[in-house]
Amino acid sequence: MKPTVRSLALALAAVAGAAVAGNPFANSTSTAGGYPTWDSDLIDIENVTQTGHGVYVAVLDTGLVPNWRDYFPRARIAEHLGAGFEQSVTFRAGANPCQTEVEVGPLRRTTWVGSTGSTHGTHVASTIIGYSYRSEFDAAAGFPLPPIQVRGIAPEATIIPVKVLADYQVPAAPRCPDPTLAQGGPAVFGTAEMVAAGLDHVTDLAIAGYRPMVVNMSLGGGALDAVEKAALDRAIANGVIVVAAAGNEGTAGMSYPGAYAPVISAGSVGWTGEWLFPGSGPRYRMWWLQYPGAPMLPGSGQVAEPTPLNEVYVSDFSSRAILSAGQQLDVLAPGSWVRGPFPGTPGYNHLPWWSSGQGALRGRNSGNFFYVGGTSMATPHVASVAALMLQKNPALSQAQVESILKTTAMPVPAVGSRLVYDFDHFTDIVWDTSCGALGACDPVGRGLVRADAAIALTP
Repeated sequence: MKPTVRSLALALAAVAGAAVAGNPFANSTSTAGGYPTWDSDLIDIENVTQTGHGVYVAVLDTGLVPNWRDYFPRARIAEHLGAGFEQSVTFRAGANPCQTEVEVGPLRRTTWVGSTGSTHGTHVASTIIGYSYRSEFDAAAGFPLPPIQVRGIAPEATIIPVKVLADYQVPAAPRCPDPTLAQGGPAVFGTAEMVAAGLDHVTDLAIAGYRPMVVNMSLGGGALDAVEKAALDRAIANGVIVVAAAGNEGTAGMSYPGAYAPVISAGSVGWTGEWLFPGSGPRYRMWWLQYPGAPMLPGSGQVAEPTPLNEVYVSDFSSRAILSAGQQLDVLAPGSWVRGPFPGTPGYNHLPWWSSGQGALRGRNSGNFFYVGGTSMATPHVASVAALMLQKNPALSQAQVESILKTTAMPVPAVGSRLVYDFDHFTDIVWDTSCGALGACDPVGRGLVRADAAIALTP
């Protein structure tokens, strides 16, 4: 049996770290009073009063790191409702030197405590409910912030962690000319059966009364298996709102389930002000955070108002919808260089951000926080806005949520380009909405999600 593999909708990452003494937020119940960021400003969260209170958001992903309490208020994680689903996978060499045949074992239920190969699910959850933060890297660069909380898009929503992506060891394929495949090694992915089981688990919870319910699927694959399609249809039919990543394949087209029409799909945009000193040239590491006064520069993390259209670009990795294949891209959301907890690998090798010492700076100790880019990061922004809408009207259906999000989105040009600062190479580059050789494609959907407009239109 050959499973359809679901992988992380993740594109870019750069390291940062942390270390101080004591966690001052150990008894916190919400990040609603925390500091906003460029991405929350871009979708106008500052104009809404809803917090997601009373709404469940199931994050189908890699689970949460064992030390998730370092980052999240305990009240925001429904520990008793979480679950994990895994299948054993046996790899065998195939006739093609670059392909392996796989055989999967029976599905089994396990813990939602996360994968050791990736802490992707923790970063995704942090966009929704916010997180506790301090980085020694900031201090070393001249920005010694005290411990703070970063505000989530839906800071009082309740996360249900569901692990559907697990750790595997892919064998080497020494005769394959692709060096990555030739080497083999650890990988994090899930089968269609694992994803479907996660969806069914969440749907069962919604039927049992844990609603309103949103599902965040920052994952994707090249096809939609029947078992996963059936689970998606069942979830939507039972009032569960499903949001999925468009994928990081750029001009190669969308991944599934994001490309499946009934699902609300999220592509990625970035901000032309990223990494820049406010009002002038590079390079400013605190561009992402709005924090009043020293050590921050005025204008940090603040996007131009009333409309930021000229400051938005479509991420090059964000999948374009191939129209001839019937793919549907719905909306765009911030997905480039989103800051959040991404504790070090392998195996959570890091010191807590609140601990004494400077291991992140001086030792071989991975950091706690990363700037990460991908439609994985765009998806929780859209799921969070859906949660805010459901707080106002818990009876909204999937079709209604999708319609409101699309109707109120800010149109983004389907052709054109933006000049942005390339952090990796310290130079300006042009990012555009090209479809490449695809022919007819849709890179922008209905445009950029706007939280305030969506909530205003919610009946």
